[in-house]
Amino acid sequence: MHSKALFHAAALVALTLAGAAHAQTPEPTKLAPVTTELKRNKDALPYKQINEFLTKLDRYGEGLFRMDFKIDTTRTTMPLEQLRMVVRSDEADHPIKLDPKGGFQLPMLPEAEAKTADLATNALAEQKVSIAGSLELNTKPNELDMAKVRQIVRVGFKLRDELLPWYLRWLFPRIEGVRVCAATPAFELEWRENGQLLGLPLPVGERDPKAKKGSTGRACALITGQERWPDAARLLAPADAELSVKLQGQ
Repeated sequence: MHSKALFHAAALVALTLAGAAHAQTPEPTKLAPVTTELKRNKDALPYKQINEFLTKLDRYGEGLFRMDFKIDTTRTTMPLEQLRMVVRSDEADHPIKLDPKGGFQLPMLPEAEAKTADLATNALAEQKVSIAGSLELNTKPNELDMAKVRQIVRVGFKLRDELLPWYLRWLFPRIEGVRVCAATPAFELEWRENGQLLGLPLPVGERDPKAKKGSTGRACALITGQERWPDAARLLAPADAELSVKLQGQ
């Protein structure tokens, strides 16, 4: 059964893909390797739209954002090690390389080529492949200061409300701030003022976006950029800290 592509408000994308596979007939004297034919899937979100979104993110995102994609093994009925996937256009096939955990990046194609492109897999008609995509920050915790937080929020607003066409805005919900999470709740902002080094502990209480159902997860704090702290105030956080964007509705 085919399922249509689904993007929800947390910027997660589920693309259910299906195709057909065919085995070659073995030669009389030796066994031939089994091959599969990758089939385009017209039920998935048109790659033209995916490509346009990725291109806008790259061109106008000031290097702040990226989209990370991963096979959702909990909803995929095909073994990960057997999965083959490409972006196929009328001009070429662009193979997608999966890492051991099923993570991958989607290619950005020239606009003209993207018009004829689709995602293709070697999944059988009764199989499905679910893909989750998430909006991630390129900034590391030790690089974050208030100026960077304000840049992230400002550029995110401009991307969504000014640069993305209306039919792509639902892929990029409004950014409410930058969230920092770690196993140890020890987050602090530090800056110099009038020759003195000042520090301010950040309150925790934000929901951990990676917390499993029924678990509280890691300690998390939120910086929205609307605080009165100076641009130079920088984040001090544990070594295992991770940054993420908090999107409207999360």
